[in-house]
Amino acid sequence: MQNKQTSLQIVSKNLQASYRQFMTDFTSPVEAVTPLLPQMPSFQLTLFLEKAQTNHYQIMLQMQPSLTETHPYNIHGVLKHLSSGQLVLVNRAQHLTHLIDPNQIRYLKRA
Repeated sequence: MQNKQTSLQIVSKNLQASYRQFMTDFTSPVEAVTPLLPQMPSFQLTLFLEKAQTNHYQIMLQMQPSLTETHPYNIHGVLKHLSSGQLVLVNRAQHLTHLIDPNQIRYLKRA
């Protein structure tokens, strides 16, 4: 009977240690705050968005904080226009698609 208890305790401790290791692998470290870039004037943003779209440039957008973010954040990709008129930023390398609100763009640059 004692042998079964000690075996069960060893298995339990190993399971707890494995679970802790598994969970620490998935917890993300604290991200560095993105450096704040200047707010571009609206006429300049409009012009750069049109050029980026027509020439299929890889761009970086700094977005204003949204409902789920507390700081401005950067996103990268190629700008596309949907038939509904919605702007979309597609990053094929990371398999991400961002719906873009032009009023939330803070800064745009060619990547």
